[in-house]
Amino acid sequence: MLPKLQRVTLLVFFLTLFLIVLVLPRDVRGERIFFAGYKGGFYLKSEEEGGMELRFGGAFDADYQYVAERERADSGFDIRRARLIFKGQLTQWFRFAMEYEFQGNETSNLVDAYGDFLFGGVHGLRMGQFKEPFSLDWQTPNKAVYFAERSMGYYLTPKQDIGVMLHGSFFQGNLNYALGLFNGDGDDGSVRGSIHDEPEMAARVVYKPFHASSIEPLKNLQVGGSATYATIDLANVELKIKSSGMAGTSRNIYVLGHDTKFGVLQDVDGRIRWGAEVAWTWDSWEAQAEYIGFKYRGLRAVTGPSRDATFRTWYVSALYFITGEKPALVDGVLKPVYPDRFFNPEEGTYGALCLALRYDHFSGDRDWIKKSSFVSVGEADAVSVALNWILFPMHRLILDYSRTDFSDPIKVRVNPSGSIDYVDCENVVTFRYSMEF
Repeated sequence: MLPKLQRVTLLVFFLTLFLIVLVLPRDVRGERIFFAGYKGGFYLKSEEEGGMELRFGGAFDADYQYVAERERADSGFDIRRARLIFKGQLTQWFRFAMEYEFQGNETSNLVDAYGDFLFGGVHGLRMGQFKEPFSLDWQTPNKAVYFAERSMGYYLTPKQDIGVMLHGSFFQGNLNYALGLFNGDGDDGSVRGSIHDEPEMAARVVYKPFHASSIEPLKNLQVGGSATYATIDLANVELKIKSSGMAGTSRNIYVLGHDTKFGVLQDVDGRIRWGAEVAWTWDSWEAQAEYIGFKYRGLRAVTGPSRDATFRTWYVSALYFITGEKPALVDGVLKPVYPDRFFNPEEGTYGALCLALRYDHFSGDRDWIKKSSFVSVGEADAVSVALNWILFPMHRLILDYSRTDFSDPIKVRVNPSGSIDYVDCENVVTFRYSMEF
């Protein structure tokens, strides 16, 4: 894996080279006219249909988080995201994207870097680093997540990885699919050992069974499923589950790594994920639900027999746009909603308002919890309520309240006196200014 400074240098070099090509004299690069503008991001594009195009933008989230439990002492300001985004196409058959994260709490900085070869109008072959195809919640873009954080199931998903993926749709876009092979090591590098070296297989399929129905409320109902499988090395056994108020921090509600209550792990057979999802939109409403399962197969510690470690999460959520905007499911994910009337007090328009509600459950494997350490819980249940004020397509304010109840106490602080503080619930209010352009 290249050092971070080298990766940034290479990224700047290739982007600079691309821009130099765009501004070469016409007698060098041929007769070509380029236009600049803004549509979901700033762009430079050639005049011909399907010609060259470069889009560049960024994302920035500034938070203030208030934690009601005084034992936590976590209240304060934070930069949750700070990203630079480049994407575009070289021809009508080839697209590319690069995304870099400067904040760095949960990523190794390089988020996306891939090329996409398009064929047949609705199919593509993608190679590089990008999201593995799994889970509706994970595939939904940040601009279409109407809570301060994704569900607890997010921490069971494969996230970004390096690999190759075939994706597309059939039946006029009513069936969407994606399947691929990946390293199975996570984003921006490889940590595999010398014992196992097999790719991770991942797939997701989504279908709208009633799209041709005459019953209007059923037209946009979609169902889907996803799964991954990999034979992994011990270096890949690293599970950390977080509640909404612990995202972006070092705190967790469940930890499973090399050091367990049975001692240091000696071997592991594989890792399996599976999920089922349903989503629905109608008028100003959107609702979705998802179940995710996760299993390490054949974990073997220094003492005791080989055994599995199994985890499950599920959630149900609903959105309602008070100002009348209509959410839509496109290509198997929820599309970001833009306000019908942008914020302009002089004309009496104030953007869009969205109210969101979610119930979220996590179930951890108690056989792998060391009770005396107080770092993992068997169950967690969370309720989140969020109000979104979308002023413009690129500006949004979010006020989110989340309460999470833990089945077991979690150690949060060792006092100077030697006493230990524990919490068995979490009450968090997050205020966020979000900008994505």
